[in-house]
Parts: sequence; C-alpha cells; structure tokens
Amino acid sequence: MDIFLESLKKSIEHLQIIDSVFSEASYPESEIYKEIKENINRLDVARSQNKFSEELYVGGKKKNNAKNTGYSRQMILSDVIEYILNGRGYYYAIRDREAMKTYIRIILEIVNQLMIFDSLTVNTELRKVLLDKLKERFDNDLFKESDRKNEHEALSLHDSPIGFPLQESKVAHEVLVKLGLKPNAGDEEKALRRLNDYYDSLLPKTAGGLWGELLVYVYLLRQNAGYIFPLFLNQRILSGDEKAFLKPPDLLFLPYGKETFFGIEVGRGKDIQSGNFSIVTGIPTATKANADNPKRCCICGKWMLFCPIVIQNYSDMDKRIDKLKKPINCISECTIYKPEEIQKGKCFYAMHEGGHPKNYIMKMGSSKTYHFHLNCLKKDPGGAKEVAPNKIVMYYPYVEGLERFEKFNLDKEEIEKKINDLKIVLSELNRLEETESNGY
Repeated sequence: MDIFLESLKKSIEHLQIIDSVFSEASYPESEIYKEIKENINRLDVARSQNKFSEELYVGGKKKNNAKNTGYSRQMILSDVIEYILNGRGYYYAIRDREAMKTYIRIILEIVNQLMIFDSLTVNTELRKVLLDKLKERFDNDLFKESDRKNEHEALSLHDSPIGFPLQESKVAHEVLVKLGLKPNAGDEEKALRRLNDYYDSLLPKTAGGLWGELLVYVYLLRQNAGYIFPLFLNQRILSGDEKAFLKPPDLLFLPYGKETFFGIEVGRGKDIQSGNFSIVTGIPTATKANADNPKRCCICGKWMLFCPIVIQNYSDMDKRIDKLKKPINCISECTIYKPEEIQKGKCFYAMHEGGHPKNYIMKMGSSKTYHFHLNCLKKDPGGAKEVAPNKIVMYYPYVEGLERFEKFNLDKEEIEKKINDLKIVLSELNRLEETESNGY
C-alpha cells in the first residue's frame, strides 16, 4: 500500500505547491486569492465543535448519531483507502483483462495488509510503537478532546489483548486510574469499551469493517453477473435540505439483462437504514452481505490471511472455480509446498478446521466448528494430537447473503455475448460523442 500512499501524498503536495505559488506571488488577483483563503479558514472554524477540515482528519472517535456531531477517525482512514481503490482504481481496471486481474489481486493483497494491521489487538509491543510514533508525529492534533488523550495514554499502559471477545479480560489498576475509573467489574467493562473504541480509531475500520466491504466488492466482480456501483465514499446522499438526506447501502448491483437495481449492505444492524432507502427510492436493499472468510484464530487472536494460491486463483477471472465456498485441501492442492512441508508447519498461511486447544485467548462457544492456524494448533498440548491432514485447509473469499443473485449468474457464453453486445453499443455511443465534440 505504501506506493499508493506515496503517490497520493504527491498529489497533495502538488496542490500545496499550487496554493503556495498563488499565495506568495504577485499577480492581479493575488489579494482576492488571499481573501478567499481567509474566508475558507473563517468558515472552517465558525463551528468549532465540528469543523469541515475535521472530515479529513480528526483526533479520535466519539459517537453522537442523534445530532450528527460525532466523529470517526477510522472512517476517514478507511475512506482514503476506498478512494485509492474505488475513486481512482477503476480507471486502471478497465485498461485490459490483465489490468482487471491485477486490480482484484491488489485489493486482496491490501485486505491481507489490513488484517495484519489488526494484529495490534494482541501484539502489545507493536501497538505501543504505533502509539508512540503517532504521538510524536501529530502531538495534540492526535486528540480532539482531552478524553482521547487519556485513552491514548491508557492504551499505552494496557498490556493485554483487546478488540474481540476475550476468554479472560484483564485491566491493570494504572489503566483504570488513567481513565478515571475504579477497580470493580463494572468499571473494568467501561475501561475495555473505551480502550476498544480508541484502538478502533487508530486504524482503518477494524475487525472486517473495511476489508469486509472490499471482499464483497471483489466477490461481485469475480462473479461477473452485472454492474457494481460502490457507494462506500457516498455514505450520505444529499438534497438541498440538510435534514432530507439518504443513507444508501454500501453497493448497488445491476444484474446483466435486468432493469432493477439491488442494494447490498455489508454487515448487520442496518435494517432501518436499508428500509428507509428502499421506501424513498424503490430500490430493494434487503440483502445483508457478510464475508464468510477470513477467519480468526482463537488461539493467537489474529486473523488468518489469504494464501498466495488463493489470491492468484481468485484474481484470475479466466480460472473457473466451481464452488467458492468449498474448502481447499492444502495437502492435495497446494502447488508451493510439498505435503510433508505443510504438515511440518512450513506454510505460515495453513489453517486447521476444527480442534479443541487447551490454551486460547478468544472466547469460544460449543456449537461451532472453529478454525486455527495450523502452527498454533500444533503447539497446543490439547490441539496437537487432533491435527489431521484432511483438515488442513484454506478458503476463497466467499460472501454469505448474496445467494439471491446466484440465479442471475449466466454461463460463460451468455456473458460473453451480452458483453460483446454492450461493447458494440458503447462503441457506437462513443463514436457519436466524439463526432459531436469535433463539431461535425
């Protein structure tokens, strides 16, 4: 991702140079330009509690949905990545077939990066390094309010995992003191909630928030059953009345050969929002899509990444994958490692379906088959004896909740015919547009 962020930084620096030239040079409109800048600055600070500039960076996270005055740094960081992939990436994806494959692969690689970011839930030393570096770089800009600063310092003191249901929760006395809380069960729960919220604000939407959206998007691209309209960057659709805005679903989907859009909402808990959008627009948005993969290892608490074979096959649009939901047997299907190398733990990505480890940090129920890093299970005194070659697996990205669209899937010949027909129509429209623009 660093190369994309560096390019984005160059665009920002380019705009800053333009602004500096027009701010410092002598030319007929120079005073007017300075006055415009002053006007913008005054408008930005006119509402001190909620500045326009804080929609581009803000010091933390605080909920206040009722009055639309909350703020969410994790949403801003996510939007920057969404802009790279969905605000500009589509220009790259349409260049040719190989570019589309590369585009999907880039998204999947970034998904893996985001999952590694979220390893800070358990990697306390690395978490402290990030906290220190952010404080060093941003100083007080890192905190919109004093409470956020206290949470930052408390998280630096917290030496335990956070961010998911823990088998055992611990909050040190010094952390409670920093948060102004007392050593009792109720206040410890409050402390964990505040620490989780602050941790959440440090990264692009964690726990699958951002990568869940990206996986639904690439899943739909992979299915190639119609047109996808990502609305990740358009979380509010405005009218001229500030109260008459819509909260759209995350994506709109138009199947080939259909005249009806479908709204796709990623995640749960947005039924009212989806219902309101449907009532106003007439677009059905009942679908709640959830990425079934990746999975989190309950032993170490880290997400299990997509392996190179999965990413390579999934991003190859010409490779037929009959059952995306079916587990891949690593022993028989891996082309990187030999079976004995996988069983010895040479592959970092390999996971194991099922097992009953004695030591784990994530809370586990009894009614579900859990997955674990193979290497984590092999090191556990209880789980090691349960390792079985046929249970060493990997999965393709698969999305629950989109089954209704499977009936729209066409076979390869039908898709190629419809796309070729579309290409002819679009080519003729483009020709007419060029003719008109040339004045003929």
